[in-house]
Amino acid sequence: MPEPATPDDPGIEVRTYFVRGKNALVARAEFSELYAGLYLHQMDSGVRLEPAHDHLLRDALAAITLHCAARPHKETVAWTVNFQDPRANIFVAGDNRLGTVVGNLFTENVKKATQNLFYADVVAEGQPPRRSVVEFSGGDFLAAVETFYRQSEQRPARMFRHDEEDLVLIAAQPDCDLGWLQGLDDEAVRRLDKDNELSLLEQRRSRFECGCNQDRILAMLAPVMHQQAAELFQDEEILRVQCPRCGKRYAVTREAMEACLAAGGER
Repeated sequence: MPEPATPDDPGIEVRTYFVRGKNALVARAEFSELYAGLYLHQMDSGVRLEPAHDHLLRDALAAITLHCAARPHKETVAWTVNFQDPRANIFVAGDNRLGTVVGNLFTENVKKATQNLFYADVVAEGQPPRRSVVEFSGGDFLAAVETFYRQSEQRPARMFRHDEEDLVLIAAQPDCDLGWLQGLDDEAVRRLDKDNELSLLEQRRSRFECGCNQDRILAMLAPVMHQQAAELFQDEEILRVQCPRCGKRYAVTREAMEACLAAGGER
């Protein structure tokens, strides 16, 4: 299995526990360093979000990090979530093989609809890709995750803020005490380790990283360049492109694009 972190960025620690007697799984992490990685990336990419959108993206990154911590090691998860108020599309993904998460938020060309939609895509080694689509209400990402668990995962889950940057996911396991789970509140979660017996299951590390680069952007654009070169560049010599996963900006020259095609679409 690949190393889940790099020496220059060890990432944040994500811990999972089993609640004995209640049959629930707890995933928890303190996200300040991961958010710092997000903001450094946004500064380098020239991205600046409105406060409401920034809050949504932070919650989305935290939620998918905790979700992935409870999933198999050889699995990649991507969520594309549409909010109507505030109107935005959010993309977040977690790769358990590499110990990375990435995310981006879009406000342009967001289709007006009567309902929010939560798309979840899962790729696991040796299995065909899976997708589920869930409708949800409201503008709270953590509440949207709870709806996703209930309707798509077919089990209840709760999300809480132990602190502003310390988030907790508690998901039902077989024979879970559902009354206990549904009755949890912020105070009960703060006392979780005092009022219940928790057994540490695993410690993982996760960092904010996309993995995009100039060569991958060229490869992504190669099919369009091959079919519609004039429409792609529109008589310009330089095309400015944003990575759809993280928002990083790239300047692609016609010369580089033609060289990519000459090499068969790969660099």
